[in-house]
Amino acid sequence: MKHFLPLAFLGAALTFSSCIQDEPLNAECDITGIDSLWLSNHKAMIIGDPIVTNTTVSVTLKKGSDRTQLDPKFYLTPGAQIFITGEGTPANGVVRDFTAPQLYTVRSEDGNWSKDYTVSFNYPRPISVCSFEHYALDASGKFYQWYEVDASDEQNPRRDYWATGNAGFAMSGMAQTPEGYPTTPNPLGVRGNCVCLRTSDTGAFGASTRMPIAAGNIFIGEFKTSQAMLFPRKATRMGLQLVGGEPVMLIGYYKYTPGEVFYDKNKEVVEGRRDKCDVYAVLYEVDPAKFVPLNGDDVLTSNRIVSVARFENPEEPKEWTKFELPFVMKEGKTFDRERMDNDGYAITVVASSSRDGQVFEGAIGSELFIDELEIVWK
Repeated sequence: MKHFLPLAFLGAALTFSSCIQDEPLNAECDITGIDSLWLSNHKAMIIGDPIVTNTTVSVTLKKGSDRTQLDPKFYLTPGAQIFITGEGTPANGVVRDFTAPQLYTVRSEDGNWSKDYTVSFNYPRPISVCSFEHYALDASGKFYQWYEVDASDEQNPRRDYWATGNAGFAMSGMAQTPEGYPTTPNPLGVRGNCVCLRTSDTGAFGASTRMPIAAGNIFIGEFKTSQAMLFPRKATRMGLQLVGGEPVMLIGYYKYTPGEVFYDKNKEVVEGRRDKCDVYAVLYEVDPAKFVPLNGDDVLTSNRIVSVARFENPEEPKEWTKFELPFVMKEGKTFDRERMDNDGYAITVVASSSRDGQVFEGAIGSELFIDELEIVWK
């Protein structure tokens, strides 16, 4: 089976060919979302927004919802068609049993390219311990994606909590292998695997866009690649409505080595400035009827924030070091359990190898290792 072409190559090929002949049929084959009307008709059973990655679609259902006869309809790239994998049966709006994840194949308009997706409808489980044991390459084979496993859901255990900015870094063309991206797995964790976050040079691409560095990052939420170029901070949609009570502590382990030279967003050296890592968790209010996540612009400033746990003065330990960060309530805010029961809160956890990486400032080569994160609820 053929796989999809890199988007950058496709864009160049289509632009060139349009100069000499009629525009060819579309060669893209992506699921870009779930039909808004379908979501509206099923809003009584759905929590938050679907999470769409390069190979998966995940939807959270309220406990007790029937997932044995669901007929999801998908938005696709123009001209593409979606089929049940292994069959020639068109699958948009077809009833399937989602007790276990179901496989779909999207075929491009020109018929030459296809991509497989795993679509799951999950029951909610509060985010607790995250171990970074599970990861896989995305469909392009360029970079890694992480997921957790819910052992209580034997037929549908995968949970796509984590997102990174790796897809955005791909635009720079600076990584030749998956290990060359800012966020990568590492086998030498506290227990098993951990995640390594590395502040990286974005080369000529970054210089032209005033994004000269890319901090290694990982966060609970979703990265919207379509927004990464024009609105890079808004591309980080942070938080999920998987809250298990009032959060009181964020616990984990870290190691950190800052890079030698600190750069500002113009890639000018800032003498005397030393890079710092960042780890934090944010609990914030949401409208259960219309989930609007926080993003890189407002995740630490929004008036919807209820409490924050954050490193104030992170150190530079060379060996694994445990941290315990208490959640501090914002002035005028309280935790409302009735609101929680109605899915009125979301939570995110964020880690970055450069504290000011969201404004593209930091030291190339800064490395943060993170493992065994835990949110303690009461």
